[in-house]
Amino acid sequence: MNANTSHKRRFLIAGAVVLAVAAGGYQLAQLYPSVGPTEGAMAPAQRYVDSLGDGGIPAHGRYILVDAASARLFMIEDGHVRDTMKVIVGKPTSATPAIRSVIYYATLNPYWNVPPDLAQKIIAPLVLKYGDDYLNYRGYEVVSSFAQPKVLSPDSVDWKAVAAGKTQIKLRQRPGPSNSMGQMKFDLANANGIYLHDTPHKELFAKDERSLSNGCVRLEDAERLARWLLGKEPSVDVTAPEQHVPIPGAVPITIAYLDSGAQKQLAGLQ
Repeated sequence: MNANTSHKRRFLIAGAVVLAVAAGGYQLAQLYPSVGPTEGAMAPAQRYVDSLGDGGIPAHGRYILVDAASARLFMIEDGHVRDTMKVIVGKPTSATPAIRSVIYYATLNPYWNVPPDLAQKIIAPLVLKYGDDYLNYRGYEVVSSFAQPKVLSPDSVDWKAVAAGKTQIKLRQRPGPSNSMGQMKFDLANANGIYLHDTPHKELFAKDERSLSNGCVRLEDAERLARWLLGKEPSVDVTAPEQHVPIPGAVPITIAYLDSGAQKQLAGLQ
């Protein structure tokens, strides 16, 4: 490897790390083993659920509650907390909104549709600096649309105009180890484009402060949630992108910010 190639590769990797911080996925992140609910976590969670008393938690069926304030997700069935895990939620400048919705299916081996602001502020400048090699290295594709995508040549894009905010493009990241969605995501109908998803960057869950994302909810153990929702082990075919797997019985979900009283009850989860 000559000096120029080494220099170029070094800065491609550096650029990848910058993007990973913004998008929440690092290519070289170590995938840690799945972690189950900690001893003593269920009781304070159940005390919170029992304290609601306003019909917020259904007495029957399955239900997901995400407390964005404590960055925790609760899997509830027939009014009882069955499981819980850490999540990562939106940072102060892009806070996760309060939502009531329904999850109908899981998407295995997903693409990541890059938000326009990241395409402008991070990816376009790196393409201008390193050329198409950067897109190939990170697995990005320019597409005609997200609904019915047709892959376009990067050479058809005015990257200077994209970086300047004068034009927008549709950019997606192919499934794979460095994909910011990880191995799966869970869509929910809402006006803000918020969903739950896996992440390759598991070490962030060791932080006490987990308001780190661009608004979506990253899951400590997406496979565990998928097992609970699907009633079976999720089987990911790595050769087939965007595998939509229906969830037996739509599962309602609420994303909320719990008050100080509820926070005290949930203190044992931290």
